Amino acid sequence: MIPLRVRVPATAANIGPGFDSFALALPLLADFEMRPARLWSVTVEGDPAGIPTGEDNLFVVAACATAATAGRSLPPQHVTQRSTIPTGRGLGSSAAAIVGGCVAANAALGGPLDRRTLLRVASDVEGHPDNVAGALQGGFTLTLPTEDGPVATRLPFPSAWRVCLFVPSRSLSTDEARAVLPPSVSRDDAVFNLAHAAALVAAILRADGALLGFAMHDRLHEPARLRLVPALEEIAAAARSAGAFGAALSGAGPSVIAVAPVRLAPRVAAVMEEAAAGAGTSGRARVLRVRTAGATAQPP
Repeated sequence: MIPLRVRVPATAANIGPGFDSFALALPLLADFEMRPARLWSVTVEGDPAGIPTGEDNLFVVAACATAATAGRSLPPQHVTQRSTIPTGRGLGSSAAAIVGGCVAANAALGGPLDRRTLLRVASDVEGHPDNVAGALQGGFTLTLPTEDGPVATRLPFPSAWRVCLFVPSRSLSTDEARAVLPPSVSRDDAVFNLAHAAALVAAILRADGALLGFAMHDRLHEPARLRLVPALEEIAAAARSAGAFGAALSGAGPSVIAVAPVRLAPRVAAVMEEAAAGAGTSGRARVLRVRTAGATAQPP
């Protein structure tokens, strides 16, 4: 079995109304090298705090689940993990590890599983499909559940738009962010999100920034998470005032994304950082293109 190198992008999920359904791939990469070994082990370079280094590492869990789904045996491997994706920031770091394991195992076994099956395996490990779909396919993805597992499709993202990403210094666990969600929602809120999610897809297909500005709002998760991300409203308002079409939490947070035209994006990022500082939240903002490529595997 030959060594493999897998690269997987970060993802910003939900994008406002697309709770557990929409995701954007971003050019922050997780890099994994997998080589045959006597036992499963993981070396985490950079910031290894809290990342398992044995068989409970998400890359390993996903790789073994992929092999089991294919009905094959995957010999133990040593994995070297490097990543520029901040952990605990709502940018899909766990999804990147899971997709990396799925793609690496499938490639090592000769590619027995198709992309939809890989998405199902990754979703089962992650617990929801949005981030893993974006990490697997790249670009803007939307995912829907079916009885046979999730189905995802990728749509082109307007080339004249940029993502302005504010990443706070502090982290927020996904478990904590999910724990504050209400067990049910009103009919009005459900209809609001259905309409806004449909409008968001139309806005992206038509490259209609004005429509995106109307669409990029949510009532299912952001209101409940405001107390966990107290600067959200100030950052989003500042982004819109500087020319962004809209702004929202990235996934469960605490990172915040805004979408803006190319010429205004640097100013939008700057005011997001300023607004966060004014609200007592430190962090860094940057301007990013949406990454069109999803996870890739090749020899190192």
